Amino acid sequence: MSQPTSRKVAVIAFAANLVVCGLIGTGLLLVRTPGDPADAVPKPTTSSTPTTSTSPTPTASESETPPSEPTAPASTPTPAGDYKDVFGPGGVVTKIPSGWTGKPRAGKADTQATDPARPTSFLRYGGSQSPAQPLIDVMRNAERNFSKQYPGYKLIALRPETWREHEAVTWTFEFNTADGRKHVDSTYWRAGQNDYVIYASALASNWPAMQEIYKTARDAAQP
Repeated sequence: MSQPTSRKVAVIAFAANLVVCGLIGTGLLLVRTPGDPADAVPKPTTSSTPTTSTSPTPTASESETPPSEPTAPASTPTPAGDYKDVFGPGGVVTKIPSGWTGKPRAGKADTQATDPARPTSFLRYGGSQSPAQPLIDVMRNAERNFSKQYPGYKLIALRPETWREHEAVTWTFEFNTADGRKHVDSTYWRAGQNDYVIYASALASNWPAMQEIYKTARDAAQP
């Protein structure tokens, strides 16, 4: 038998090397599939927090849950005279601090002006057609319903009175919120065929600053 020449040996070795390389390349393609973690691109996740609001009747209701109050140094009362005239539902006219903006509340017969520095302090003013009952009866029902809905409710005063020759009721109370204890002073009066309101709400700790604003709005209120 004749011995293979060196040229034939080299050709056979080259062919064998091609086969081995082809097998290795095929194996790598099978191992690295498109689902390989090395090819994965992470996707951002999003989440949303539903918001809810409750609003008992009548217009004396609080807008809960109130926005959390930012940490800030104590504010001073608005300087006397630093107010502007505003008009609200039902033809009510009053004054609010010049830096505040009134915004009608959806589905309500009043406008709310919120302290831009303290979102838990606000003033409401408005009017709507009078029901058939005497005003004091309307407010007693409102007070009874409100007291059942808010924790820590405490009635300070619910008094019928005559205010500028109008049938009127003053309602003062406190209750607890997520931001702290709230204090409310409000005056309701009946003029013509409408009931009107001036309603001030603030954290009890901020009430001294809010009290002047409430008094100014009440004194300026018409009709």
